[in-house]
Amino acid sequence: MTNREIAKELNISPAALSLIINHKPGVSEETRKNILNRLREMGYEHLIKSPPAAASNNLSFIIYKRHGEVLDIHPFFLLLMENIEAHAKKYGYNILLCTVDKRRPMEPQIEHLCEQDSQGAIVFATEMQPEDMEPFFRLPFPVVALDNDFTTLGCNAVSVNNQMGTFQAVEHLIGCGITRIGYLKGKIRISSFKERERGYADALEHFQRSFGPEDVVELHYSEEGSYRDMCRYLKECPEPPEGFVCDDDTIAVGAMRALREAGYRVPEDVSVIGFNDRPACEITMPPLSSVNVSKRVFSAEAVDELIRLIENGKQDLPEIRSRKIRIGTRLVKRGSVRG
Repeated sequence: MTNREIAKELNISPAALSLIINHKPGVSEETRKNILNRLREMGYEHLIKSPPAAASNNLSFIIYKRHGEVLDIHPFFLLLMENIEAHAKKYGYNILLCTVDKRRPMEPQIEHLCEQDSQGAIVFATEMQPEDMEPFFRLPFPVVALDNDFTTLGCNAVSVNNQMGTFQAVEHLIGCGITRIGYLKGKIRISSFKERERGYADALEHFQRSFGPEDVVELHYSEEGSYRDMCRYLKECPEPPEGFVCDDDTIAVGAMRALREAGYRVPEDVSVIGFNDRPACEITMPPLSSVNVSKRVFSAEAVDELIRLIENGKQDLPEIRSRKIRIGTRLVKRGSVRG
């Protein structure tokens, strides 16, 4: 008998028979049990597929290091890890922590990820370039990129609204009566830093303020490196801007040290605003004003988006498009800005 003839004999539709023998949802448990028993009695037990293995309750959190020049100095992912783990547990999932390093052969690392008993992955993509995402599209489970928008790629991503952050910083400095505003940028240009610098330029244009190339200062991404580079800049430019917005808190801390040693008072002579609001901002001298990114919200949105992809995959939806989620920022005002 064909499956259609068997379904007619059992007084169910062929579609219902397919759902039952393939252990797919869509029929009641009572009907499923009765039909399976009937099939065995009729000698058609061989049509019943083996039930799928129970799905694991693991999610992977993958730290991607392209060069380590940012993450080796400040492993921001450690500040997120606790929140990611706590939020995943609300869904009944555990977190597997992994590291992928571009400086090592990629294929064995990707193969290892494929072999993991995981339902999905969050890739911490701070240092990544768009081409670095390609291997992760081959993973046998859904992936969400964190801390990189990948605007031109069809992947789901949760990132910071960096332009919003630098706009808030510029707006605050202007509100404090500061007319000439400079920018301290890291020599390493990750996607977030590029977006922040664009946000700074857009904000100055919005407020009809101009700036010259001498107001944008390139510094090494480390406290010691930014300190040395800022010392050099201050010797070459004896009249710096009255305020600076920075790519990151790390750069801001080194720059403030150089300003103090050069005889400038912070914030009376020069105001400084960082970005990321790291715990160290509260203990610098003076305490550093900084653009805050909520670690709790950032982490929760990434987990929520990954769970959404996993559930959509189970429903086998005909069309699923990528989503780009931006997390808003908030300026935390401390003593490094006058007024």
